[in-house]
Amino acid sequence: VNKVLGKMGKVVLVIVVLAAVWCGWWVAASSGLQRGIAKLIETRRAAGWQADVGEMKKQGFPTRLHTRLTDVTLTPPAQSAGRGIASAVAAKRIDISTPAYWPGYVTVASPYIELGLSGPNLRAMLSAEDVTTDLRLRPSVSGQLDRLTLDGGAWVLDLPVTGPVEGRGLNVSAVQQTVGQPIYDLALDAQNVTPSAALRGLFGLPDDWAEAFDTVTAKATITFDRLWDRKALGRTRPQPRVIDLRHAELAWGDIALSLRGTIAVAEDGLATGTLSVVAQDWPTMLTMVESAGYIPPNFRPQAEQMLKGLAQMSGNTDALDLDITVKDGKMSMGFIPLGRAPKIILR
Repeated sequence: VNKVLGKMGKVVLVIVVLAAVWCGWWVAASSGLQRGIAKLIETRRAAGWQADVGEMKKQGFPTRLHTRLTDVTLTPPAQSAGRGIASAVAAKRIDISTPAYWPGYVTVASPYIELGLSGPNLRAMLSAEDVTTDLRLRPSVSGQLDRLTLDGGAWVLDLPVTGPVEGRGLNVSAVQQTVGQPIYDLALDAQNVTPSAALRGLFGLPDDWAEAFDTVTAKATITFDRLWDRKALGRTRPQPRVIDLRHAELAWGDIALSLRGTIAVAEDGLATGTLSVVAQDWPTMLTMVESAGYIPPNFRPQAEQMLKGLAQMSGNTDALDLDITVKDGKMSMGFIPLGRAPKIILR
């Protein structure tokens, strides 16, 4: 009996020691997670951002390192909107958690979040429910990005020109192609995207036209100027240098629009390249553009004749197969100028 009790006592002692070590590790790692978040906030402030967090709470013991942030606001400096696309974040609650055994697998979730987008020609507000982002870093000192996925529930994109556009679901992913290379495959799939009544009325759509888009998808491969890793959380972000748009499709009722092509991006954000555009049922699109007031009614015959000729060149009178050329930030379709393309700069 004494031997059995002695062995049991040793087992209990080992368990107590392991539990104490694990508790110490959890406290140290959880505190390290909070310090990392605090450092990120201070880095944004040093870059001129307004960055505020109401409270940080430790949770998740003993299996996860979990920090809950409340009343989060991140607002970029006003001058950044003139140099590219900038974003502001607001959320009542954000949960950041990782497995206790490896803090490089990070999950960020929020029941409701607002994202404000601003740029030289852009003002938009995106709000989303039940947003979950999973970040997977490769086990290394640099912590380079392996994959990033975002899944969301109902969302609303409010644009001054079109009014609110709603959706029931959103899935976005970015996956590194090869270890050590700043090349990432991106994919987007939005479900049940429904334009506002104002937008439908602007295009003069009939009452029986489909309320929601049938397809909103995109797949691309982007080469950045450097890796997405821990250093990417500093003052500057890695910048895209080559965007290979393999496929993007927007289908709504009888019309469909698909794009593909490759764009090179200079250091100043100006784009150069060619996009191939295929438009199904272009006569209906032309009617929508006319109803929206983008072309005067007296120009309709000339536009229709020109597009009909372009369609016949592609061998399908109801479809257009065109190339849009982008050079030094300026867009054109053949000899027809289309205006300036937005600068592609991540802030």
